[in-house]
Amino acid sequence: MDDYSTKIKSSAEHLIRSEFPEKALELDTLVSSEELSFNEVPKIRAEIQLPTADDIIVHLNNNHHSSTSTNNGSHPEKSTSSSTYVFNGTVPSNPLISILEDKLRPYILHFLDSVAIIKLWIQLMIPKVEDGNNFGVSIQEDSLAEVRTLETEVAQYIDLTCKYLISRGELIKKVVKYPHVEDYRRSVQSLDEKQFVSLRFVALELRNHYTSVHDLFMKNLEKIKKPRSNQTNSMY
Repeated sequence: MDDYSTKIKSSAEHLIRSEFPEKALELDTLVSSEELSFNEVPKIRAEIQLPTADDIIVHLNNNHHSSTSTNNGSHPEKSTSSSTYVFNGTVPSNPLISILEDKLRPYILHFLDSVAIIKLWIQLMIPKVEDGNNFGVSIQEDSLAEVRTLETEVAQYIDLTCKYLISRGELIKKVVKYPHVEDYRRSVQSLDEKQFVSLRFVALELRNHYTSVHDLFMKNLEKIKKPRSNQTNSMY
């Protein structure tokens, strides 16, 4: 068990000292890049390839001409033509949104995995309960509470993509069913834009979380590792 504890302590310190500042800088570069610039919004709102009211009119006209020519010299009830418009094809996801989600997902998972190690490290460093000289212990507990709060917040980012895809799929169904309603079509574009802004916010928050955790622990590292000083012992 001692070897395991030593491994956890070593891993946690490596994360705080090295990996967290590296991830913060990587995310800062991503946030500052053209990919997450608001200049990309027009591309995000690009027209989706779905049937329009004009497509239905063309279909009905073609169907009418086809039915007329088929019924010349035959019984109408034998015609197999249908006036119902059926959309055949695949509606792709927004490619720019998918690329951003794929880039941010590893950071979310890395942060959650790292926080689990850091929490365990702090708990292993908390000494047994004693009266007095607990200032360092309070720093440990405050740090642990801060990390848990950030963990809860970042865990919610995982649901962001799932909720977006479900909502977008439902709107796409509406566009296919009611292509003459322009608001449904525009709502898909607005949802894509909202997701882009949300992903930019996630990238900013992840950068800030990596930075704040690194800063918090580097400022209080000695107190976290040695919550109780030897001042009392040195008096004797």
